[in-house]
Amino acid sequence: MELQLPGIGYRQGDRLMVTTAMDPVALVKTVAQPDPWNPVGTQPHGNRPQDKAHRKGIAEYLENEDQFVLGAVVLYAKHTEARFEPDQGKEGRAVMPGTLYLNYGAQFDVGDGQHRIGAYSDVIQAHSEDEDPVMKRLRASGQPLVVVIDDNPLHRAQDFTDLQRNAKPPSASIGLSMDRRQPINRLMIKLVQEPELKIFGKGAERVEFFKDSPGKLSAKLFSFKTIRYLSGTALIGVSQRTTKGWDKVVNDYVEAYEQDAKTKLTDLWSGFGTWPDIAAVLSGKMTAATMRDKTYLASSGVLYAIAYAVHQATTEYKIPVKDAMKRLGDVNYTRPGPPKPTEYLTLKDTPFAGNLVDPETGKVGSGRPAWEAAAEELLNRIKTTS
Repeated sequence: MELQLPGIGYRQGDRLMVTTAMDPVALVKTVAQPDPWNPVGTQPHGNRPQDKAHRKGIAEYLENEDQFVLGAVVLYAKHTEARFEPDQGKEGRAVMPGTLYLNYGAQFDVGDGQHRIGAYSDVIQAHSEDEDPVMKRLRASGQPLVVVIDDNPLHRAQDFTDLQRNAKPPSASIGLSMDRRQPINRLMIKLVQEPELKIFGKGAERVEFFKDSPGKLSAKLFSFKTIRYLSGTALIGVSQRTTKGWDKVVNDYVEAYEQDAKTKLTDLWSGFGTWPDIAAVLSGKMTAATMRDKTYLASSGVLYAIAYAVHQATTEYKIPVKDAMKRLGDVNYTRPGPPKPTEYLTLKDTPFAGNLVDPETGKVGSGRPAWEAAAEELLNRIKTTS
C-alpha cells in the first residue's frame, strides 16, 4: 500500500526531487528520528546536535501564532520507499505535475528541518486532545516538503551544507524592522518616521535598515538594530542577559506603558539631536563619516552606555530623560589621539578611558561589562552636572 500525494517533480543535477505538503501530524509520523552527525563513524548520514532552545522557540511560535509560516523541510527517500509518476503528457519536462507515492510504514531521513519537525512533535504531544484549538489548527494546516528520491546517503550531509551556504539570512536590522508583532519594533518604526525627531531624518535618511552597522562613508547615523537596543536599554536597563529574555521584558513594558515609553524615547532621541557633533551632521556642517572618525558617537558600546546611564538616572535618581540627555550632551565624546608610550589615557582625555577604551593602546572595546562600567562613569557626570 502506498500513500499518494500530489506533487511537482523536477531535477537538480541527476536527482529527482518532489515538492509537496503534508499536515504536520502525519509528517511527524513519517520522519525517522535523526542520528547525530559523526563524520568518522559508520553511519553515512546524520544531523547536527539539536539546539533545545531553538526547538522550544519554534514550538512556542506554533502554539501562539495563528498565522504561522515555516519554510519547506527536506526529506530523503530511497527508490524502494518512494516513486513519482508525472501526469500523462508531462513526462520529461523540467517541471512535472504528478503524484508522489510513499510506502506506508516507511520513515524518511530529515536533511534540513529537524528543529521544525521536532517542534511540531512537541506541540502535538502538549495538545493531544482532538478538540484542542492548537491541534485543530495544525490538522488544518500544511507543511511544505521537498522529497529527494536518492539512494546515496552521503549526498544528504553535503546537501545540508550546500543549503546553508547558499542561503543568506537577513541582517538583524532588516529582520527586526520587518517583525511588527513585537511592540518595541512597532514603536521604533513610528519614532523613526516622526518629523520632530530630526535625528532619524524620517527613517530612510539617517537609519540603516539593511545592515547592522552603517558603512564607513555612509550618511546613515545608526542601524535599526542599534537604535532598538539602545532604546530598549533606556527603558528596562540591563537585568536581562539573553536575547529572548530581553525581548520579552521590553515588549511587555512597551505594551503596558506605550505612551510613557514613547514619551521617554522621544525625549531621548530629541536630546541626541541637540548634541554638538550630531547637530553638526543634521545641519550639514559635518558628514556622518567625519563624526565617526572624530568621535565615539558611532560606537555601539558608547551608545549602550549612554542608554544605561539614562535608565539609571531616571529610575534610581528620578532625573527626567530630558535633563539626563542635556547633561550628557556636555560630555566630551571626541576621540583623543593615540596615547604616547609612557602617557596613558585618563578620564581627563575621555570618560571612556579604563572602561571602554584601553588607556594604554586607545583601542575601543565593545563587551557588555565594559559599556556597563562606562555607564557608571556617565551616570556620575549626570548626577554632578546641574
